[in-house]
Amino acid sequence: MNRIEKLIAELCPEGVEWKKLGEVAELKRGTPITKGKIVNGEIPVIAGGRQPAYFHNEYNREGETIVVAGSGAYAGYVSYWNKPIFVSDAFSIKAKGGIIITKYLYYYLLNKQEVIHSKKKGSCVPHVHIGDVITFPIPLPPLSEQERIVATLDKFDALVNDISQGLPAEIEARRKQYEYYRNKLLTFK
Repeated sequence: MNRIEKLIAELCPEGVEWKKLGEVAELKRGTPITKGKIVNGEIPVIAGGRQPAYFHNEYNREGETIVVAGSGAYAGYVSYWNKPIFVSDAFSIKAKGGIIITKYLYYYLLNKQEVIHSKKKGSCVPHVHIGDVITFPIPLPPLSEQERIVATLDKFDALVNDISQGLPAEIEARRKQYEYYRNKLLTFK
């Protein structure tokens, strides 16, 4: 049992319902795009890497979308987008409303990143397909608990990845540590 599963177990002592990924979300293949069809724009094209491959003038997904890279060195890489994107050499996952919160599903799949990477097939150009993950088991705590988990993980994510939030928090922690040791070291009996 990993950390997120332990957190879910603590928050839901009666247990949680488990469903297959395909029961709680719609999985959809990306649309191939040839170089001749690319028109420079501001819409990120999500393909087989960690960053957008390039930018296009059209989108084929909008709103909260989870994307899993389909092929290449980063096949199976899970990313989250909350703006219009063009999914190309990848597949998207859209949570079914009322059952599961998209960001909760993203965090759970991100927590299972290594398992998803292990689904790669192919020696020259590895691939991960929808069929490799559609039966993946997903825990479904109540929506209120999903919201709590997301709020907690969003805070940690901001502290770790957002310098404007993380750096002040780190500075404050070091200031308190400094004051503690200063007082401890300079207090004599």
